[in-house]
Amino acid sequence: MSSAVDTRTSTDVLEMAVEQVLASVRPATLGDPVAGARRAEESLRDALRDTGPVDDNTALQYALACAEAACEHLKYCEIQEARTLLTAARGQLVLARTGV
Repeated sequence: MSSAVDTRTSTDVLEMAVEQVLASVRPATLGDPVAGARRAEESLRDALRDTGPVDDNTALQYALACAEAACEHLKYCEIQEARTLLTAARGQLVLARTGV
């Protein structure tokens, strides 16, 4: 039996979650806004727990802060605000990858 080593970085984990949540809360795909916001919040919180240490990467720290704030907005079904924060997180993740 071979075990696969997880080589995903904190940036990878957060980037995947941000993209998935942004896609799941698009107005065209959001049937029930309350249920959709709850699922998106849970998914994003899971990813935040899976994100490792980010001490030396300021852009990744900002991305995490944006994602955490988005979770709070999703908790109250404030979808537009959450989308804005997730878009900001996505921009910070681009910077995190380039080391800015």
